[in-house]
Amino acid sequence: MSPKRQAALGVCVAVLLVTAGCTAGTTPASTTSPTGDPTTATETSPATPTTTTATWSPNVSVEQYPPGVADNGTLANASVLVDAHFAATASESVVLTLEAGTGPNRTVKTYAHGDSPTPFAATIDGTVDGTRFARGSYQTAEHGFVRHEFRNRTLYRVTQNTTTPGTDGWLTRGIFGVEYELTGVFYAGNYTVNGTVERGGRTLVELTADEPARNMDTVAAYDGTALVTPKGAIHSVEASYDWGTDENRDPIDISISLDRNAEWTGEPSWVDDPPNLSLSIVEDGRALELRNAGGAALPANTSFEVYGMNATEGGETRIFEDMNGTVTTDASLDPGEAVYMTADENGTSFTLHDDPARGEYAFAAAKLHKRGAGVVYSLVTGLGNQSA
Repeated sequence: MSPKRQAALGVCVAVLLVTAGCTAGTTPASTTSPTGDPTTATETSPATPTTTTATWSPNVSVEQYPPGVADNGTLANASVLVDAHFAATASESVVLTLEAGTGPNRTVKTYAHGDSPTPFAATIDGTVDGTRFARGSYQTAEHGFVRHEFRNRTLYRVTQNTTTPGTDGWLTRGIFGVEYELTGVFYAGNYTVNGTVERGGRTLVELTADEPARNMDTVAAYDGTALVTPKGAIHSVEASYDWGTDENRDPIDISISLDRNAEWTGEPSWVDDPPNLSLSIVEDGRALELRNAGGAALPANTSFEVYGMNATEGGETRIFEDMNGTVTTDASLDPGEAVYMTADENGTSFTLHDDPARGEYAFAAAKLHKRGAGVVYSLVTGLGNQSA
């Protein structure tokens, strides 16, 4: 494992102390269910563990060892195990729940999808220093929707082919965000095979840890038990440890559960609360179309920052540096309606049209950005999925 990845995982375990997640934001929001719909969870954990009769056996063969476990029974590579988990559950309707915290500071996260990893829904619900916060998201292959509710306000973020910097990867990046948290849990302890468990008609390999990993100096008194299928699907983890330095350590407990019989309900109802805007390049590249694909109407006098490129070669070093400006709608944009933007040859002046039109500037890629007034938009077209 590279030093950079080790450092990232170390930070992930540290952040679990407060928020149970890497790169977590601090904006309070609405309480949400695994599909992102509002619910009435109590001030205690909204996750309710399911009790299932299980039978433990000391017998386990090397052939049953999950991916990432060496022939001596030691979990040698947590990343391989977590990758195998997502491969084993990719075509199933599942809900993964992670609860972590110390004392009253607790966070519960859910990650759910149907018979493919996309679309997916994710939630974050917790309490830190007496402040309740929660967020919900729904992400498709191209578009993303995140809902925040706090202090009697509801805020949204809508994206196309992009994620907004500084947001929580658990909500927006699917397995690429969730994998760091799962990996961090196993990375902190010295997990080894400890027999098998028969539960619900499945044979699960039990992994246990009774001390921290040697490369985690800030973790002490680690105790953990995980149940994993031979193919790597992580069904449950119960772990506790002390985090910090000798002078200042805090006890942390983590609980992870996987529901492989979950019903995928699809898009949460709140996705239609903001205007569902979509950006595309039309008229052989000579115009941009901004369409309201659903949800609420876009109000009149809404201003967008517009960025464009007339070529994408080498775009990774100069994304949207060719031209930029601002456009403002002069009327509301109802669902199903569209407006069109053109630019002069030098990309220095924009014109907004109600009907399709051709301008002088040829767009190879473009971005629209809007911040404030309850909804943040970051819409990219022509470049595929971007990380910023």
